[in-house]
Amino acid sequence: MTRSLAHLAHMIVLSLAAPLALAACGTTDAAPAPTAKSQKASTATDAELQQLCVDTFTRNRACTDVYIPALVDARAKYDKPAGIAAEVKTNRDGVIAQAKQEWATDSTDEAIATVCTRMAQQFTDEDRADADTVRGCLAQTECTAFVSCTMPIFEKHFAK
Repeated sequence: MTRSLAHLAHMIVLSLAAPLALAACGTTDAAPAPTAKSQKASTATDAELQQLCVDTFTRNRACTDVYIPALVDARAKYDKPAGIAAEVKTNRDGVIAQAKQEWATDSTDEAIATVCTRMAQQFTDEDRADADTVRGCLAQTECTAFVSCTMPIFEKHFAK
């Protein structure tokens, strides 16, 4: 059902660059004009982005009971991977249980560090420019708010 942590990590980093993050984090206002702070984000180093990756996965692990069902539902909505929509329709609880089992292995500190280190070699200028968006989601203190902030970003990626 679910893909490897490496695939999920790649989706997260690419997805977190999406401009939908501001709307997902609860604002209905247009994105603010660039400021010194947002310009600083465009200079985020690969090491900083790698740490944001680690922080995001670590937070997802802490929020497993909210994160995995939301991830499964988002994947089903876009049928990514193909066939998951039918699986979820007939056995959502089973798919979530399977995803949690896989996540238990894929979300260890070692697995997260390995994936995020590998990903640091693939970060784009867009990732660097959107570092503050990722920080905004990570600033959400409640799991529901954090997952609500990130899931629309994942969905944008799934819709591709």
